[in-house]
Amino acid sequence: MARTIVLRIVEHDVSAVADLLDERAPQTSALIWDALPVEGRLVHGMFSGPELFVVLPGFPAVPAENQVCRALPGDVGYWHLEGGLHASAPDEVAELVFVYDRGVEIKGSDGQASWVNLFAQIRLAESEEFIAVSKRYRTEGPWTLRVERGEGG
Repeated sequence: MARTIVLRIVEHDVSAVADLLDERAPQTSALIWDALPVEGRLVHGMFSGPELFVVLPGFPAVPAENQVCRALPGDVGYWHLEGGLHASAPDEVAELVFVYDRGVEIKGSDGQASWVNLFAQIRLAESEEFIAVSKRYRTEGPWTLRVERGEGG
């Protein structure tokens, strides 16, 4: 059985199951799986479009694998930037990102195009309520995202 993670918007008690892409992003999947559960304040992607993310303090860089710059609804990715590369990002930062609608182009904190390691995909057909709540975040948030292990662990 494939491993899954559960993304839950705590304040609304809505969740989505995402299948880990262990074969396409083994190191990223392992990093996230081993760190679960994680929880943080959701942030809306200022430059990227309809994406939400949580900052993962202290998470390390992993090699580039299964990278995308134009993500699709349901994509779940890991983004990492070493500190000091850009004036707008003096400190190292890592994020767990998920896409809730079309039109996302992954961008960094400087507004420039970037890449994310795609390591999971939300089961969209089973996640209508989760996606609907996600679409309201920009005007109704802030909320908390909790990510924990699902099946297959």
